[in-house]
Amino acid sequence: MARTRKTGIAALFAVAALALSGCTGTFGEAAEPTGDDLYGGTLNVASMGDVDALDPLIAYTTEAWQVIRATTRQLITYSGSSEGIGNDTEIVPDLAESWDVSDDGLTYTFHLREGIHFSGATDREITANDFVYAIKRFPDPNANVSAITYYNNLFEGFEEYADKFAEVPVGDLGAVQEFHAENEISGVTALDDHTLELKLTKKSNDLLDILTLNFISPLPEEIVENYFADSLEFRQNYVSSGPYYISNYQPDQLLELTRVDGYDSAAVGDPRPAYADVISIDTTADSADAVAQKIQTGEADASLYVRAFPAQVIETYQNTQPENLHTSASGSAVFMSWNNSGDPQTEAQEALTDLTVRQSVNYAIDRGDLVRGLGGETAAIPSTEILTSTILGYNDENPYPTEGDRGDTEQAAALLQESGHEGLTLSIAYRSEAEYEKMATSIQASLEAAGYSVNLVPITGGFGGMSAFLSDPANGSQWDLAITTWSPDWQGNSASMTLGGWLNSDIAPGGTWNGVTYDNPELNEITQQAIGAEDPTDLWQQANALASEDLAWFPLVERVKTIPTTPQVANWTWSSLGNGPDFTSLSVQG
Repeated sequence: MARTRKTGIAALFAVAALALSGCTGTFGEAAEPTGDDLYGGTLNVASMGDVDALDPLIAYTTEAWQVIRATTRQLITYSGSSEGIGNDTEIVPDLAESWDVSDDGLTYTFHLREGIHFSGATDREITANDFVYAIKRFPDPNANVSAITYYNNLFEGFEEYADKFAEVPVGDLGAVQEFHAENEISGVTALDDHTLELKLTKKSNDLLDILTLNFISPLPEEIVENYFADSLEFRQNYVSSGPYYISNYQPDQLLELTRVDGYDSAAVGDPRPAYADVISIDTTADSADAVAQKIQTGEADASLYVRAFPAQVIETYQNTQPENLHTSASGSAVFMSWNNSGDPQTEAQEALTDLTVRQSVNYAIDRGDLVRGLGGETAAIPSTEILTSTILGYNDENPYPTEGDRGDTEQAAALLQESGHEGLTLSIAYRSEAEYEKMATSIQASLEAAGYSVNLVPITGGFGGMSAFLSDPANGSQWDLAITTWSPDWQGNSASMTLGGWLNSDIAPGGTWNGVTYDNPELNEITQQAIGAEDPTDLWQQANALASEDLAWFPLVERVKTIPTTPQVANWTWSSLGNGPDFTSLSVQG
């Protein structure tokens, strides 16, 4: 019997509202500043480590996108929301002041603003060719764009261009430059300096959403072509198209962004208000506790790379200054993939192709314990579908319900016995970080209680290390299950990322993404219809139900963003793309 999930989110925010009304903040509540009072000052951000990528080609963590939001502009973007991450779905003009769509929906023509300039390593005017060059970088064999599945069969001529690019030798910048000079993508054309034409292979109801992503940010070829993607040299010669430029970069120490002198967001049509004069990101903290301490002492105003703050920190804020605690459902998920990347290399990989075994594993998982281990409902809620609560197609259902989301050991054991795989040994890979270790040991205990033997395989190197491990075929025999994560690239109509991308075997690239390799012709057909539909809601719901029941992966939890700040932070604004605060919209007072 399906259970309602949204009541969990609703209850969370009801409790938050009660806390806000029932507690008196230590600092009191001041009226929000307006107008010129919003501008000025330094927004100090404490980060757990350096920014993992600053090149829009390969930046693909929400935290990197929070930073790149300040240094890049796109054709179109989202405006931000004071209500929640899932509410930031309004597309607004950015560097394109307008656009036209052909009657057949296959040609988009963007008219760029004139007189808008880069800053940093060059200050020349931004032109349509800078967008063309950015897209031509996508299939570079030295570093593919991080979400190439969006573009493989979207732009006319892209696949043919990518196939030719794949023949360019890796590590040879000269060969890359020569290839760019001699080859074009037929569907990506600069008609003149201020007109960009994009021709599609098929109608796409989420094209405008895809164009908001940081990947399609203008880049000056004469600068960028001299460096490998996101290399130290690239960062030291960074070119910004946004309101801030990199004024000081010290690896693993400091990233300082300074607002371009005289930058007037309204005059240049930029939805990013750029209130702070400087965004100073201290990248020396090594834990969530260290970041929390910097905020509590006033050394930092906000945070970066903190998935969840310690429960005692959140409780302190709830009791003493709830007005400085910001909470939103995120749509970001932790899930467990199963190794289906080729011929099974272990008994468990063979067994997991049987839905009965997957159902057994799913019933064994105590999601309530996972939530408690992450800090409770201010940090996460149980997840039981492929899609999460902020995405179109979410059904608010559980095909395999258990009381209190605690799992059902007896049902799991019975299904394992029914499958004929009693005593099956599973190897579970996970990131060797505290929160993932908690989840791994919880799942290990649940599975062992159901009759499995479990080996844990810790992987170092964070997100990048885990991705590299899972995508390397040489490691195929070392893992059967993998605890990993995903976040929506945008909110709302974004199911093409998961159901229509990673899980659609007609579109997904070879190899694995986060350990996911899935092939279901029925799902492929539904998602292809959804991508071209005027209103894809019903189709995405069908696809989500199909993939969730088939356990294309094992949903574990959906993260909740609960973020403390200093009282000096005003105009709190959520960003869909950054899955957190929009630093360019935050104002620093006092």
